[in-house]
Amino acid sequence: MTISIDKKWALVIESIVMRNTRGYLSLFITILIWGTTFLVTKIILREMGPLQLTELRFVLAFLLLAPLAARQGFRLKQIFTKEYMLFGLTGTTLYYALQNVGMTYTSVSSTVLILSIVPALTTILAVIFLKERIGRSQILGIILVTVGVVLVSIENGQGETYDHPLIGNLLIFISGLSWAIYTIQGRKMSEGQPALVMAAASIGAGMLQMIPFAAWEIAEQGLPYLSGAGWLCVLYLSLVSSGLTTYLWNDALHHLSASVASSYINLVPVIGIASAYLLGEQPPLIQIIGGVLAISGVLLSSRST
Repeated sequence: MTISIDKKWALVIESIVMRNTRGYLSLFITILIWGTTFLVTKIILREMGPLQLTELRFVLAFLLLAPLAARQGFRLKQIFTKEYMLFGLTGTTLYYALQNVGMTYTSVSSTVLILSIVPALTTILAVIFLKERIGRSQILGIILVTVGVVLVSIENGQGETYDHPLIGNLLIFISGLSWAIYTIQGRKMSEGQPALVMAAASIGAGMLQMIPFAAWEIAEQGLPYLSGAGWLCVLYLSLVSSGLTTYLWNDALHHLSASVASSYINLVPVIGIASAYLLGEQPPLIQIIGGVLAISGVLLSSRST
């Protein structure tokens, strides 16, 4: 009897370790891809409008994910449910649209550093809505992140000049808040739906919601003419950054808590800032200090998750 109990516990522990390993692997791949998307987005925004880019990303990502998700029970009617319309609104429509529009007004370095507040926002929402516990180090970390993001937001990276950087920084902040809400929604929904179904339904909902805005932009600016490199950027943002990472993020939420998953976003600014130098951006000292405070706050708060 003792041997059988020991084997049972060994299998339980092994199962937990495997699930955690899969969750962390999904997170690492997602963060690595996200860190490079800001550079790619900045490049393609020189050839097409931000709303058209958002819609095209959704269409291509949905065409990739829908057939795969159908094997796990996805149906088109799920897109039109209230649950997935709200899910798609926060994690796709608002997050990507506001981020793309915001990046036309501000720098890559400002974008990635402001988005470092997402883990702190997610932790606060997780405490309120998911009843997850928060320790003193997390509270201190949230304070550091908040101060850091404020310092980042009042400055703009050197290199390119922007007419309204504060507007861009505000739009980026709101997009980050939208993603934090999306993460909480995903954590609550993950118990009843496969990650692939959640990804396809949310992107499908976002695709529908973006149609009138993309149509308006086309009416104002006309259809874009993309170069070969432009199309490669669009395919990367659509199939890899939107499609693959949406699945991987929701898969991670099946195995890890919302606060733990969101804490890994602190790696995005590191990758993003490195890529910003390829565009000739040089963040001023106060922005670097703000970024260090923000990232330090995230690292501190994630220690107790």
